[in-house]
Amino acid sequence: MSTTRDGLLTAAAAAFDRDGYVRATIDDVCDRAGVTKGALYGHFSSKKALAVAVLDRQAQEWARTRERLQRIHRSPLQVLVDLGYVVNQDRAVVQRLLFQAPICDDVADRQLAQWTSTVRDLLRTADYRGELRDGLDLDACADAVVAALVGVHLMSMAVEDPEGVPRQVARVWRTWLPTLARAEVCATLRVEPPRRPRP
Repeated sequence: MSTTRDGLLTAAAAAFDRDGYVRATIDDVCDRAGVTKGALYGHFSSKKALAVAVLDRQAQEWARTRERLQRIHRSPLQVLVDLGYVVNQDRAVVQRLLFQAPICDDVADRQLAQWTSTVRDLLRTADYRGELRDGLDLDACADAVVAALVGVHLMSMAVEDPEGVPRQVARVWRTWLPTLARAEVCATLRVEPPRRPRP
């Protein structure tokens, strides 16, 4: 990725986070990135294309985070728990683009399908390792877990309580993990947010 393109995506994410998709302007993005409109249009054909690229970059970051978590945790269920917190840590720009902006009809289905695929894959790995209860419909479980996490997104939009988001995510895991994991596995899982390393 070129430095200019990366700078534009960072500037666009900040603009969309602050102003939302409709109110954010190309001029503001260019000012933040320190580039001309010509430079922006050399990389993105429209504001919509820029917004989609911001969401795509975030999805790529979540994929890298998943890989990192899989190196840290033995249990795919612990990876799943921690990913649930990562998604909600990055919720501001995602909410403004995915759930509120006019682009949501084009992008939300694809984004939710990616999240569901990730959850399903982790559940299948957990099932293969013998961590899950018998007889689960893994497709239905993946759909339900994603729906619950999206619900946290939507509730945090309706109620201005950013500090309460981790508490709501923890509630999702306290509800779902006992229905998914064997009791002895569930007892080993941390449902609270991972501790951030000290600076």
